[in-house]
Amino acid sequence: MHWLIKCRSKPATDALRESTLPAHRNFLDGYPEVTWYSGPLFTDDNKNAIGSLRLIEFPDRTAAQTYINADPYTKAGIFESINIERWKPGLTVRQRDYPRKPDTMQFVLHGHDKPDSAARRAQLRQAHLDYLNQHSAIIVARGPLLDDQGTNTTGSLLLLDVAGKAEAEAFRTGEPFHRAGVYEWTTLERWRFGHV
Repeated sequence: MHWLIKCRSKPATDALRESTLPAHRNFLDGYPEVTWYSGPLFTDDNKNAIGSLRLIEFPDRTAAQTYINADPYTKAGIFESINIERWKPGLTVRQRDYPRKPDTMQFVLHGHDKPDSAARRAQLRQAHLDYLNQHSAIIVARGPLLDDQGTNTTGSLLLLDVAGKAEAEAFRTGEPFHRAGVYEWTTLERWRFGHV
């Protein structure tokens, strides 16, 4: 199983994060085979870290929770919240194999479906996939979010590699699920490739 682990940092923890960074990187070095993507979330100006995003393989939620609880960042009290969701990768490329581009920015687009949107999502699925294929040059990773049993789709997760936030916003605006109101909410946040 694959999991999205999205952590939000407490305010004013940049100094603590910096001092804990060597231990955090050493911790990440213990999970190279199961880590698909890993990196920090930042403010739009790329000056302040506001969290962490991992896409990672574990057999169940308990194992994913145990992993993030053992992270030195968690033990140091940096995170204000930790969100774990089941994720199904739509592409096979991992961070270590992704061809980096010069002068681009990365963003994470995270959306949760409305409770009654399953039928609308099914109707628009092909249009959604066509849209993703048309924009494949800017998509690093993508895939649906699922309930823990893997039977119901609860949202979407995409990592984008773009010239700037305006391009990421334009992508979100034109995406069929977004335009049709499938999502109850979406967030678009600055992310960057981290240590894997």
